[in-house]
Amino acid sequence: MLQNFLLQFIPAMQEGLILGVPLAILLVILLRSPVDAYKKTFRSALKWGFWLSIFLVAVRVGTRNAVSRELFEGLATFITLIAESIILARLFKSDRNAVDKLLKGAITAAVAALFLYHGFELWLLPTGAVVAALGDYLSITFLMKILGFVGGTLFAFIGTFLIYKAADALNSARLKFVFIVQIAACMIQQLIFLIQVLMARNILSGEAIMSIMAPIINNQDALIFVIYAAILVVPLTLFSQPRPSKPEGANPAQYRSIVSKAIRKRRWGGGVIAALFVMLMTSTVGAYVANKQAEIVPAVPVNAENGFVDVDLEVVKDGHLHRFVYRASTGEQVRYIVILKGGSAYGVGLDACEICGATGYYERDSQVICKLCDVQMNKATIGTKGGCNPIPIEYRIEEGKLKVPQNELEKAAKIFQ
Repeated sequence: MLQNFLLQFIPAMQEGLILGVPLAILLVILLRSPVDAYKKTFRSALKWGFWLSIFLVAVRVGTRNAVSRELFEGLATFITLIAESIILARLFKSDRNAVDKLLKGAITAAVAALFLYHGFELWLLPTGAVVAALGDYLSITFLMKILGFVGGTLFAFIGTFLIYKAADALNSARLKFVFIVQIAACMIQQLIFLIQVLMARNILSGEAIMSIMAPIINNQDALIFVIYAAILVVPLTLFSQPRPSKPEGANPAQYRSIVSKAIRKRRWGGGVIAALFVMLMTSTVGAYVANKQAEIVPAVPVNAENGFVDVDLEVVKDGHLHRFVYRASTGEQVRYIVILKGGSAYGVGLDACEICGATGYYERDSQVICKLCDVQMNKATIGTKGGCNPIPIEYRIEEGKLKVPQNELEKAAKIFQ
C-alpha cells in the first residue's frame, strides 16, 4: 500500500514543484511591477495553460495516438526555453512604467507552455491510475494511488506557497538573484530533456553527444536535486538579507516595529527549509521504498541457431513480461522483452528505448513500466516505434516458437555498450 501511495505522491510532488516554484517567484516580481498588463497576462496564460493541459490529456486518453507525448512535450519545452531566455534578457531592463510587448509575449508563452508541459505530466498520473484500475475503483490499490496523487499535489502547493511568501520578503535585488537562479535550474532540466527528444528523433546524433548525454540520462532522477538546490537559495538569501535600516525621522518604537516585521518574514524561510527537508527525504528514502519491490524480471540467456534465437511460445503466452539476453559476437549482453498483447499478437522489442537508453522495463500491476522514468507503456503499442516504447525488433512465429533474427540482435549490440 505504501509503495502505491509513494509512486503517485513523489512524481506529483516533483512535477508540482517544478511547475509552481518558478511561476510563484515570477508572480512576486510581476506584482511589484507598476505595469498591470504583465499581471493580467500572467493570470490569463495560467488559465490557458491549465485548461489546455487538461484538454490534451483528455484527447490523449480518448484517442491514444492523437497526441504524441514526445513531440508535444518537446515543442512545449522548446517554447519555454525561448520564452524564459527573453524574460531573463528583458524583465529587469525594460522601462518599468511602459509595456514591453516582447516581454509580455514571452511571459504568456513561458507560463502557458510551462503549465502545458508539467500540467500534462501531472494530470496523466491520476488518469493512468484510473485506466489501470479497469473499473475496480474501490480497491485499496486504486485508493492509495489517488491519495498519493492528492497528497503529492497538495504538498507541492504548500511548498510553492511557502516559497512565494519567502520570495515576497526579499528586497528587489535579492529577488532578482533568486529568480535568475531558479530559472537557470529549470532551463538546465528543460535543455537536457529537449536534447533527449532530438536524439530520439535522430536530429542530434554522434558518439560525442552520446558520451556526454549517456551518464546524464542514466542519472536523470538526480536532476530534481538541481531544482531543490535552487529552492534552497530562497531561504538562504532571505536569512542573509541585512537588517532594515532605520528610516529618517522614525522613533525607536516605529523602528522596532519595522525590525519585528522583518523577523516575522524570515520565518517563511524556515518554513521553506522544513518543506525542503521533506522533499529531500521523500525523493531519496521515499523513492527507495517505492521502487525496492520493482525488481526487473531476470533475463533468461538464449543462443542463436541457424541465424535465429528461438523461444517456445509456451514460455511467453501467460501475458506477463519476459526478458531474454543474447550475448553478441562483440561481447555485449543484448536484452529483449516479449509480452503477449492479446490473441496471437506479441509485443517484442529491445529492453531499451530511444529516450531513456538501456535502462530496461519491469512489470507492475500487470503493466509494463520504464524503469528510468516510471512511464507506463500501452501494451498495444509495444513493438511499434516512438516515445518511451521499447525499440522494436523483427520476429516471426513458426512451429510453436517465437523467432528473432540473430542479425537484429547483433545490430542492437551498440545500444548496450
